[in-house]
Amino acid sequence: MSKNAIAVVKEATIENVQNRIAELQQGGFKLPSNYSPENALQSAWLILQDVQTRDKKPVLEACSKNTIAMALFKMVQLGLNPAKNQCYFVPYGNDLICMTSYFGQVMIAKRAGLLDVKANLILEGDDFNYKIEADGRRVITEHNQPFKNFGNPIIGAYCVVTLPDGVQDTDIMTIDEIKQSWKQGATNGNSPAHKNFEGEMAKRTVTNRAIKMFVNSSDDSAVLDDDDPGISPTQAHVNHQIKENANRKELSFDDADDAEEIEVKGEEEVKSEKVITEQKEERMPEMQFEA
Repeated sequence: MSKNAIAVVKEATIENVQNRIAELQQGGFKLPSNYSPENALQSAWLILQDVQTRDKKPVLEACSKNTIAMALFKMVQLGLNPAKNQCYFVPYGNDLICMTSYFGQVMIAKRAGLLDVKANLILEGDDFNYKIEADGRRVITEHNQPFKNFGNPIIGAYCVVTLPDGVQDTDIMTIDEIKQSWKQGATNGNSPAHKNFEGEMAKRTVTNRAIKMFVNSSDDSAVLDDDDPGISPTQAHVNHQIKENANRKELSFDDADDAEEIEVKGEEEVKSEKVITEQKEERMPEMQFEA
């Protein structure tokens, strides 16, 4: 793709995403505090120019503009910045997906109200024990990891979350459980990230399972200002449409039948190249990104 062609795609894509965010903000949708969507979009665009498919084709050529725009929109809606390793972009066929990283998960969890999130690997040779409290919570009682164990095979991982009331809870997974969850994804756990960064991907998986219930029940506080209950993107879309009722029009993705919404479900990764979210009430409002 020539520089001129890249510039044209950039202008159309970035502008459309920014316009869509501006529309939602008019409807009452709020981005996280101290988050600059403009900076995040510029960082994402620089990164996307180096991302390639399995066939070594640039994603800006191989992936549809519609899914590129969807991936960028999801990044902004979640308040993530790829320059801070909070998310990354993964091509699946002609689709581009924005996946939240371990660091992004921790940030989202803290926005949702968790006081702290810590994940650790359990290596072969570690002294590791835990107990189960009367209320069902798991508490780590011992984890000694000598320096000499560094580099040993990973046998498990756990994530300790500190709830708003200060109580701690822990999720623990064996490496077999972790790898089994990876197999539910489109790459069956064989992506470059899984092969080259097994430890980080393992922490990402156990962290997602530990925080998923809390974040999913946080009424969008994970993507809104902590001091303002705000509203969801869907409600913002409705409010904006009411406000602009005189100019009301149908908003939908180009070739909507072929560009269904994709939702990444944490440890399940991506179940297929195109996954339709099961929770319709949480669907992002459909959008039209012009050619």
